[in-house]
Amino acid sequence: MASKPQRDPELESILEKIRQVRNFDFRNYKRATLQRRIDRRMAATRCKTRGAYLALLDRDPNEVNTLVSSMLIKLTTFFRDTEVWASLEKVLRELVRKRKPDQELRIWSAGCATGEEAYSIAIAAAEALGPGYPGPELKVFGTDADEGAIAFARRGVYSPQQLKGCSQERLERWFVPHGDGHAVRKEIRRAVVFGVNNLVSDAPVSRIDLIVCRNVFIYLDSEMQKRVLSRFHFALRREGVLVLGRSELIPFAARLFEPVDLSRRIYRKDGRQELSLMPRQRLLASVAREAPPADEQPSAVQEAQRRLFKEVIDSQPCPMIATTLEGVVTLVNPAATRLWSRAERELSGKRLVSLGLPGLPQELLVEQSARVLSGRSERETAAGLLEHPNSAAVALQAEVIPLRGASNDTQGLLYVAHDVTALRTLEQNIQHATQELNGVNLRLQKSNAELRASNEELETTNEELQSANEELQTTNEELQSTNEELETTNEELQSTNAELDATNRELAHRTQEMDALSFIQRTTIRTLSAGVVVLDASGRITAWNLAAERLMGLTEREAVGQLLWTLSIPALKRSLLTRIRKYLADNRSLRLEDVSYQLPHGGRGRAMLVVTPLVLGDQTLGSILLFEDTTRLAALTQEKRELKERLRK
Repeated sequence: MASKPQRDPELESILEKIRQVRNFDFRNYKRATLQRRIDRRMAATRCKTRGAYLALLDRDPNEVNTLVSSMLIKLTTFFRDTEVWASLEKVLRELVRKRKPDQELRIWSAGCATGEEAYSIAIAAAEALGPGYPGPELKVFGTDADEGAIAFARRGVYSPQQLKGCSQERLERWFVPHGDGHAVRKEIRRAVVFGVNNLVSDAPVSRIDLIVCRNVFIYLDSEMQKRVLSRFHFALRREGVLVLGRSELIPFAARLFEPVDLSRRIYRKDGRQELSLMPRQRLLASVAREAPPADEQPSAVQEAQRRLFKEVIDSQPCPMIATTLEGVVTLVNPAATRLWSRAERELSGKRLVSLGLPGLPQELLVEQSARVLSGRSERETAAGLLEHPNSAAVALQAEVIPLRGASNDTQGLLYVAHDVTALRTLEQNIQHATQELNGVNLRLQKSNAELRASNEELETTNEELQSANEELQTTNEELQSTNEELETTNEELQSTNAELDATNRELAHRTQEMDALSFIQRTTIRTLSAGVVVLDASGRITAWNLAAERLMGLTEREAVGQLLWTLSIPALKRSLLTRIRKYLADNRSLRLEDVSYQLPHGGRGRAMLVVTPLVLGDQTLGSILLFEDTTRLAALTQEKRELKERLRK
């Protein structure tokens, strides 16, 4: 079996620094992605080594925040990827069709960044529900690990660039103008609840019909992908739908979920188990059935044992809940119903993990219960807190123990909750008193040391404190100056971006003007009566107008791109071409007033030839040949001369 690649200790130190300062754990993210993000920040801060960058993180906590923001890539727009949204709209219509009238439609947008995806899902769900919606029956949860992105999403105001994926009809129906952009309407904003949630470490949202988590798994390694998928499996209701990003083809996702549209990464929860993905007991707890089948009726002996057991736990003052091996609630004593203000009929027959009873941690209900079921632990405990809106919170010490039968085999689990509020209060009071006592002792020791010190030592201490205070003031002024410089740099960068945008628009405008001038120039050259031939610096033809086609017998398509010296042109003899080439090689102009040439259709004609090199500074750009037919003019001149001679006679 291949060993894991050795990890860079400096990179791991940077990740540990982030975990300490921001409580973000990137240790299970793909190292190649993290290295690219860190290298980009190193280039921006001009740190040549990772050691230097780690020292910068120690000095500047703001750089830690900047690095975390760059690692949490937030690339999202409204209704991104139209093909996926077409499939999503079908899924939403199907969920609405199967929804019971009193059932809440619950959707989770995991990794929602700045909220565009969560609002898009809410809009599509409202349209699927029909006119008059949304109302309290729709709840969309938008979560992300970045607090800044969640704060932006809660405002619900977006620029035209962020809204370009939204159709004009949806823009007019679900948004209102706000400044230079648009704000999401109140009815949609009320349906969306945003919160900070780390998919890797925080508890998932429960009882979900649809989870949309696109382009998050590409940054996680395979083990972390399995953990997050198991959380999604736990969060989804039966027949719930999971949508991943189109670039996220995770082979083991199809083992835990039923593929609906694999090309668009759409899956449905079907209750199948994948034992290699997570501990078997944890998966069973998340996909167990709600209640035993109707045909599994208990025997008379079992019913008597059940009644006896119920009488026993009903007589106990501590809240108790008994479950089957699959986690389905079978018995609840009166103390538990009073503690959680829930009737026994509301709890019996349902999975305990899905009830969301406050004070019973998910860790106890899943991982710790799995250890008791597997026999790895005889008893597990966990601390919880039960908060009441109109009274003080109750501190609970919850424990889970196995229920064993006559043959000592585990037949279920018993959850017991002890009210330890008084004990916790006492512990806090003792801890507070201990801290105060320690403080008093320290103050007494300090007072004794001060009494033993001489007046000279007191004066020296006073001078040292004054010097330290001055140094601290100087340091504070330097830090304030540095902060002002950073703000100035940020404003300069924003100004530079604005100038670059203006320059781009100016270049686009200039390009349009150049295109127009080029079109006018070409049209002008094409309409001249004289033949115009434009050559580049190597003598290759770049322009050949209509008069040149008429006088020299070659079309523009035949001439453009060819070397003038290699063409056979009746109007330009080989000796004349050689002479032209020699003049152009010396950057000299040539003007021939009377050139005899052969017409393309036969016969002879007279023309004026002007050859002019195009020189800009020390650079030769090419040359222009003007070939103007003077046959008519020469004939008229000859007639005029003959007429004058006859008049003299």
